[in-house]
Amino acid sequence: MSDDADYDRAGLAGALVPGASPALIIVDPCEAYTNPACPLYAGVEAEVENMRTVRAAAVAAGIPVIITRVHHDDTGRDGGVFVRKVPALKWFRDDSPFHGYIEGLAPGEGDIEIVKQYPSAFAGTSLVATLASLRVDTLVIVGLSTSGCIRATATDCMQSGFIPIVVRDAVGDRLPGPHEANLFDIQAKIGEVVSLDESIALLSGAA
Repeated sequence: MSDDADYDRAGLAGALVPGASPALIIVDPCEAYTNPACPLYAGVEAEVENMRTVRAAAVAAGIPVIITRVHHDDTGRDGGVFVRKVPALKWFRDDSPFHGYIEGLAPGEGDIEIVKQYPSAFAGTSLVATLASLRVDTLVIVGLSTSGCIRATATDCMQSGFIPIVVRDAVGDRLPGPHEANLFDIQAKIGEVVSLDESIALLSGAA
């Protein structure tokens, strides 16, 4: 029996229909993931280009664009246990040469920037209030990395009452195993995983 058939038999094959009022969130498009000089370099150039494509579609459709970044002070104490568990978070601090936004994915005029200390864009931030004030019902999710901040954000999105739509071609991770496993689980238990073309059609249709 295939994995898909097993999950279907277990009742893990439900589907969510996107709403009529989406927003786009670009999770942590940080240079640390794309600069080969950084130990966090993940080889995600193709996914980053797709993030730019999805962003352009959202802007053309007048869809709200939200961009997140991780920020910790020099002590790291505002990152709590997360910083103790993941020493690589030092590359996101202001004193890191790799902490800036990836070219073409920095917040622009009209975009909303969310600064966070933990994996989920919802954890300890104003994101729920922002989405509610914009009357958003669906969150299209792109960014980095699939097994960390993408999954955490998608999970909290669902738990906060919004429909999570993860764009398969516009999220990336450093290894294919965790990337594929987390996309499989997101589709089975959390939200909908869609192609680049499907995401653009969704955003364009909501214009």
